Amino acid sequence: MLNPGVKRSVSFTTREPREGEQNGIDYHFVEKSTFESLIKEDKLLEYAEYCGSFYGTPLEPVKEAIHNGELFILAIDVIGALQIMGKIKETTTIFIMAPDDEILRQRLEKRVTNSEMDIRKRLEQAKNELTYSNRYDYCIVNDKLEVTIRKIEKILGLS
Repeated sequence: MLNPGVKRSVSFTTREPREGEQNGIDYHFVEKSTFESLIKEDKLLEYAEYCGSFYGTPLEPVKEAIHNGELFILAIDVIGALQIMGKIKETTTIFIMAPDDEILRQRLEKRVTNSEMDIRKRLEQAKNELTYSNRYDYCIVNDKLEVTIRKIEKILGLS
């Protein structure tokens, strides 16, 4: 559960919704042409291709949160994080990783929405992203969700 003092970004994506995901709550699900228009119109703070789909953070909610002095969480990949690190200096970056490859595989399989090829792509992507963990302010192993949330809240001064 998200701390009431924190806002969460809802990213745009070109991937299909998974079962139970809601447009505008989990993601803004859009066609590739719409995503490309958002890029051309400079409406994304960051964007990247991840395992065959595009993901991007809408710029306006972030600008509004910064203007209002609000804490705003972005759940993004390494490429997007590196883009933001280069644009916004007053960020706190937290690299969150699974305890090991096998647990990550199990978590991906539990979704029951990823094909074996998709799981392999995501595992390879996670391995590649791990090489960038030293560029982040903090690195957390997500072994138990409740503990991970408490660690993040402590880093962000929420507990």
